[in-house]
Amino acid sequence: MLNSCSCQCFVVELIKTYDISNAINMKLAARALCSILKLTFNKSYGIRYQHFYTQCKVRHGMSANNLLHKQWYSSGDPSKCWNCKYPYRSELFCSKCKTLQELPKKLNYFEIMGLRQYYDVDNTELQKKYRQLQNLLHPDRYGNKSEKEKQISEDLSSLLNKAYSTLKHPLSRGLYLLQLNNLIIPEGTTNLNNEFLIKIMEKNEEVESAAKDKGKAMKLLEENKEVLEKLSKEASNAFRENDLEKAKVILIQMKYYASIYKRLKDIKNELDVIE
Repeated sequence: MLNSCSCQCFVVELIKTYDISNAINMKLAARALCSILKLTFNKSYGIRYQHFYTQCKVRHGMSANNLLHKQWYSSGDPSKCWNCKYPYRSELFCSKCKTLQELPKKLNYFEIMGLRQYYDVDNTELQKKYRQLQNLLHPDRYGNKSEKEKQISEDLSSLLNKAYSTLKHPLSRGLYLLQLNNLIIPEGTTNLNNEFLIKIMEKNEEVESAAKDKGKAMKLLEENKEVLEKLSKEASNAFRENDLEKAKVILIQMKYYASIYKRLKDIKNELDVIE
């Protein structure tokens, strides 16, 4: 009968022997082998996936727990590296030659950033993931690489910028969610009730009158910010309830207030208001 220590060494050696080079395969192998040995993943045996996940290294030099977004790549039939034709799976870099790989088609911005497809987003988490990815994919890191790898880096970096700028703002994030559900708000949409449109006209008049009044401009700016926050919460509830038509109406209202907010920010800058 093997004890827990010898079993652990046995599993690690088999992982090395079969050259398992990504976190998914490590997990499957560890579970399968431990099942064969009739062991369970608990603290008493000390044989847990977390140990292998944090200790093992994948071929391109990154620790397994920093493996970039395995959801980028299919877990089905492995694709081949464009450079060396080696089959790779669930990795941003080729397991053999470490070359940067092209992004699979039809991924949305949430998948690219490794986030759940929800309206509510943790901006701190989003920013952290964005910086980590840009640090690895920025074109400056590929100055001495092949022309194709340089181009892939530029394309991925540009896509990350677009994904980040879209998801970090509630309005653009909401509009993008509607787009993913085949709902588009055309430019110049005015299918709102007259009461709301009259309120917007009045707000625009107030903005015009505040063009040279710092105090009034700042007051309007703060009020407008509060309205946008309130509408964002309503949009969140609508998406959570999967009421896309309601979310659409709210986002149209947000577009009007976002336009007013931009004008007020411009006035603030023109008046050299320092907070």
